[in-house]
Amino acid sequence: MARRAGDRTVLEVTDEGPGIEPADRAHVFERFTTGGVDGTGGTGLGLAIARWVTQLHGGRIEVAETERPGQGCRIRATLPEGTPA
Repeated sequence: MARRAGDRTVLEVTDEGPGIEPADRAHVFERFTTGGVDGTGGTGLGLAIARWVTQLHGGRIEVAETERPGQGCRIRATLPEGTPA
């Protein structure tokens, strides 16, 4: 989903997986981070690349709360006005 918020564009992507534990949220944007309840899940490079691109455009990216904690994950990227589409 994409929406305008003042002079910013907010992009959100939500999945229906197991979610990201609050303690792991600070690390999911690092390269090759492992996570999940059993430690077998991982973010590889995808979220690290998303952070890099977002920051190059002067934005920020974060793990946002979902409607039902522990069920799914929501990633929110906020980009300033004038960011090329």
